[in-house]
Amino acid sequence: MPLEMKNNVTSINALNNLEKAQNELSDSLIRLSSGQMINKAADSPVGMIVSEGLRAQIASVHQALQDTEFSLSLVQTAEGALVEVNNLLLEMRQLATTAANEGANDYGMMLGLQFQIRNAVESIDRISRFTSFGKKNLLDGSHGATGMGDNEELVFLRASSNTVASPVSGYEVEIDELPLRASLTEDLDDEDASGLEIILEEEDGPVIRVSNPEGATALGFANRLKDAVSAANMNLEIQFDADDEELTIQHREYGVIKGFWITSSKDGILTDDEFEPKLFHGQDIKGTIGDEPADGDGLILTGDFNNSKTSGLSVAFLGDSTGNAGSVTVAQNSLKFQAGPSGYEKIMVALNSTHSNSLGQGVDNRSGFNNLSDIRLTSAQEAIDTISLVDHALDQLSLQRAQLGSVQKHTLETNISTLRNTAENLTAAESSVRDTDLAKEIVNFTTNQILTETAAAAVAQANQTAVRVLRLLFHHHVYDHGTFFSDH
Repeated sequence: MPLEMKNNVTSINALNNLEKAQNELSDSLIRLSSGQMINKAADSPVGMIVSEGLRAQIASVHQALQDTEFSLSLVQTAEGALVEVNNLLLEMRQLATTAANEGANDYGMMLGLQFQIRNAVESIDRISRFTSFGKKNLLDGSHGATGMGDNEELVFLRASSNTVASPVSGYEVEIDELPLRASLTEDLDDEDASGLEIILEEEDGPVIRVSNPEGATALGFANRLKDAVSAANMNLEIQFDADDEELTIQHREYGVIKGFWITSSKDGILTDDEFEPKLFHGQDIKGTIGDEPADGDGLILTGDFNNSKTSGLSVAFLGDSTGNAGSVTVAQNSLKFQAGPSGYEKIMVALNSTHSNSLGQGVDNRSGFNNLSDIRLTSAQEAIDTISLVDHALDQLSLQRAQLGSVQKHTLETNISTLRNTAENLTAAESSVRDTDLAKEIVNFTTNQILTETAAAAVAQANQTAVRVLRLLFHHHVYDHGTFFSDH
């Protein structure tokens, strides 16, 4: 290898290797101290793009998780208030049942019962007005699906979060078949009634046995039957036309499931065969809402779950003719909860009003009650009709609580679990792209440290080349002067 003075290529090469080793050592120290394999875009342009995309998604998922947990707290607050309304309705039913016991009540007792039930109604209204989450009212109907029919015979009951807001003209309601009550009307004279015994059973209700002594009249039998039905709190009406000698037993509610069984001790009296129970049942309403199919339940039509526009929309029809019943207008104000990192991932929850003027609507009754706010307990008939309205209000409330419970369990809590798993998996993916493999990096650091020390030693060694040349020159110059002096 030639000895060079001006250009020490060996030293330059050693310096390059030293600089490279120092850079690698510096990068390794940064990766070890930060815990990240990618600290700047130059470390891995593609990896940086993937990592930043995953980071954005992880941040959105964490925020969606926080949003869902916040939404769950709101729904739980609303459901807790509904529990109190439910308890008040149960108490109101007890009061109405007590008021229906007209044989034992006097004016003072009825006045006290009326005072109690009005207080209960006011408490329900107070819960409806003041239940809130932060500054957001929950049960006043401002965050539910609201609506109204365009005439007195068509009553809007409720709509779900799946119900689409109607056009200005509303959804047209067509009635194909009218609802019917379970009813029995038979001739009954004194001879038929003498010694007659029947068993009367309300479907999913109480059973009574009524016996008429030998020689007793048909009117006496009707009165005994009416007293027994009243004492058992059966949802049946008993009427007897003395002029036409005709007995009528009729269910107070409409629908195929609102029926009764009757068994007679005499062949051909009230039933075809003696001691053979006979079922009498009503009929559910049949029709459509907005040209979409609807399920009938007594007086109530409810849009099928799979309907594109009227899913969950319920109306009650109180008219007596088929054909066009009018239109119902729906406004959709359901709460929208953010459920995921995408702006389109929404969960809709309808919090319908629990005010007394929204509960118990659409119940046919003799007292003229339109809703729970109208109820009174000043007579036995009003008490009976109050029971019907309270039962319907309980059904409304139970349905709303069931919907909120379903949203909590099968939507919000499931979404929380899904988001947590998603965040975990996305974090693992981002970690594999960006985080430092400490074991591998420590090996690299040790290697670069050794290379740095070796390169530094090599630079020092390479720099000795010029020194060697100078020494050779210096020794040669000294040798030449010595020869000169020795010659002279």
